[in-house]
Amino acid sequence: MAHSPLNNLKENEGIAALVFLIFCTALALKFTPNVGTSNLAPAVSRAAAPWIFGPFQVLLLYLPPRLGVIAIPTLIVAGLAGLPWFAKHLGDAWGKGIFSVLWGFVLILLLWYAATELWWV
Repeated sequence: MAHSPLNNLKENEGIAALVFLIFCTALALKFTPNVGTSNLAPAVSRAAAPWIFGPFQVLLLYLPPRLGVIAIPTLIVAGLAGLPWFAKHLGDAWGKGIFSVLWGFVLILLLWYAATELWWV
């Protein structure tokens, strides 16, 4: 029985994804992250998270915990996950409008992070 092109594509992409994950895991195990301070580093007034967690750290720092950790990220993820449903049931124009609003909200959060944390650069 012959494979359909779609099944062949799924198998190839699945194998490539597994190889990529194994490669990333091997790299993560080989290199240690440089998180923390040394004796040569200047003292900081508060703990600094790695760069990828910066926006979440700002949410924790400046907003109430339930709003910054639970409400805003949940709304962003739910809104992005619900985009296909919105586009299907409300029409493409509504879906694009909601996507634009969510993208603008994420952009505002990133600009807020840049303004509050990176103002000295």
